[in-house]
Amino acid sequence: MKSFEPRIVCFSCNFGWGYLTDPEVRGIRIRDWVPVVCSGKIDATHILKAFRKGADGVLILGCVDGDCHFQDGNYQTRKKVLLLQRVLPSFGIDPRRVRIELSLDPEGNSISKIIDDMSRDLRPMGPLGLHERSEKSVGVK
Repeated sequence: MKSFEPRIVCFSCNFGWGYLTDPEVRGIRIRDWVPVVCSGKIDATHILKAFRKGADGVLILGCVDGDCHFQDGNYQTRKKVLLLQRVLPSFGIDPRRVRIELSLDPEGNSISKIIDDMSRDLRPMGPLGLHERSEKSVGVK
């Protein structure tokens, strides 16, 4: 039996995460990567849509507190994620399946490690099972 490998959709801010890395290279290293102009532009509906399309987890990478290119997008995102985590159980989704990381990594070197850590945490939970699994990308483009 093949071991379960979680599918994680990674929304990442263009101004704080991996902007010095070629987007094609970054896209190869991160399977379901969705670049956004600001983490503040991510809405709860984007996260829920990622789950409906096959994600087992959603990772949001935003700028460090006090250093948002759009002033307070990262603060708004943190609030959205905290509120969403409170209602996810009513959808049958463990709130630990959504993670936010507010930091800076212009080269994008730590993204793979963060995804690996999240995958390790999601493996014991098993597949989310809200959808029919497919081999296509689960991004919300």
